[in-house]
Amino acid sequence: MMELLITYKYLIVVPLAIIEGPIISVISGFLTTLGVFNLPLVFLVLVLGDIVGDAIQYSLGYCGKRFCGKKVLNYFKVNDENLEKAKIYFSKNHTKAIIASKLMYGVGFFGLVAAGMLRVPYPRYFKTCAIISVIQSTVMVTAGIFFGQAYVVIGKYFDYYAAITSVVALFIVFFILFRKYKNKVAKKIEL
Repeated sequence: MMELLITYKYLIVVPLAIIEGPIISVISGFLTTLGVFNLPLVFLVLVLGDIVGDAIQYSLGYCGKRFCGKKVLNYFKVNDENLEKAKIYFSKNHTKAIIASKLMYGVGFFGLVAAGMLRVPYPRYFKTCAIISVIQSTVMVTAGIFFGQAYVVIGKYFDYYAAITSVVALFIVFFILFRKYKNKVAKKIEL
């Protein structure tokens, strides 16, 4: 994946941010420390990609009942009773439900689709998702930047460690060879 990001840069960040925004945000933050990405531009692309992904999920839910039919919804244990309970929860706790859907891995897709199915007003949905996307992307990109800088520093120390280890290993090899040579010479002298 790193090779794709380095080669295609922002063109590949958009679809990846739509599919899996948080992980790509961390990786993009790391790549900004290496000079691959421009921080403000990649941040904007990540946030927009995440918002587009949220809009797609909302649309799937909004149009899903019409296109899927009851058989598919029943397969996912979605029935009118469960939808009514979710609708009450979303109407009373809309922000909490969206936040939980955006931040809890595994729940996110179904929570955002449910928001569409329950016809949560799109302006409220969009506003909540946009705010969460900005905050989440900020945290993830920052984590990538800090871990990226740590990686560069750790890499430098690993270079030092590798150099010292190589010198010590060579010293040990030469010491062993010298002792074998010395023992061999000593045996020749005894004969």
